[in-house]
Amino acid sequence: MLPPVGRGFGLPNLRRNVCPHFYMTGSRGAIPIQAPHLLKALIRQDANISRCQLRGGVHLEQGYVNDVCLTPRFNQCVFYEDELTKG
Repeated sequence: MLPPVGRGFGLPNLRRNVCPHFYMTGSRGAIPIQAPHLLKALIRQDANISRCQLRGGVHLEQGYVNDVCLTPRFNQCVFYEDELTKG
């Protein structure tokens, strides 16, 4: 008998590598992020806008999103650091 598989062997928890404040909007409003592995494809589509919940009116540039928001280093984001120091 094989042991039950919870998730694929060696696959990282992809949501852990996405900033919790990151979201995207499209022509119909906010895009739910239920499949983090599809985010990079969604970001490349010009109709979608990357945003941060901590800074409502800010549109994030694709390179910044790929380098910061979608990596384990998202806590190094300027907006994220500002939020932590408010308390």
